[in-house]
Amino acid sequence: MGTLVSKANKSRSPASQKLRAKKGKKAASKKPQRPGKIAKPAKDKKAVTVKAKKSPSPAKKPASTSKKKIAKAAPQRTVKAATRKAGSDARSKQAVVKAAPPPKKSPTPSALAAVQAFEQALKVFNRHEFASARSGFESILEKFGDQHEVVARARTYLAICEQRLARAPIVPRNTDALYDQGVFELNKGNIRKAIELFDKALKAEPRADHVLYSLAASYARLNEPQKALDALRRAISFRTVHRSHARRDLDFAGLHSNEEFQHLTGFGFDFAEE
Repeated sequence: MGTLVSKANKSRSPASQKLRAKKGKKAASKKPQRPGKIAKPAKDKKAVTVKAKKSPSPAKKPASTSKKKIAKAAPQRTVKAATRKAGSDARSKQAVVKAAPPPKKSPTPSALAAVQAFEQALKVFNRHEFASARSGFESILEKFGDQHEVVARARTYLAICEQRLARAPIVPRNTDALYDQGVFELNKGNIRKAIELFDKALKAEPRADHVLYSLAASYARLNEPQKALDALRRAISFRTVHRSHARRDLDFAGLHSNEEFQHLTGFGFDFAEE
């Protein structure tokens, strides 16, 4: 008996006792069914699926984005290449056009004449003969009004001439400057002005034979023979070469019939060169 009790006690181990206690509690916890109701079969408990929390997605690798960008940029590159090619073709066409310009039209006779007249007036302007240059530029405006480029330049120089002529003229003081200015006025036909300048030059240098000769020619052109012969006589007294000059000078043509002029210059006679 003792052995049987010990075996029974052994069989009732604490673990088995705990299982039995749990089963008893479950049986007690079940509610008794009400009469008249059909017991529904117990539903199988669905396996509860626990949604796992979404772990934060790892940062996208730059390689993938770069691939997308490259994929998107590929058509742009092709467009750019096409536009570059079109631009190079256009530039090459422009270069061909520039390389072969159309032939220039030859200037008309009127244009050539206008240019020549302008160059002539410009030469006079550069010599500071502003009165003569002004008349030259004015004639260009009258004759060549259709030549717009030449006319525009002529107007510019014409305005400069008028400004220079409006200023008070600078009176030369030395003999050579007075003589040059007198010859300039004599060639323009301003004989009285030329005589005035020659007289001033002679006051600075009374023995200037070339000034005396020009003064004599000026009086001869004014048809004042006595003053012309007096000045010519003084010039010949300093240099006899003025005798032959007077015989050939057209300014003394009005005195060829004058006996004093013939005697003074030997006009009508054959003389060796003085």
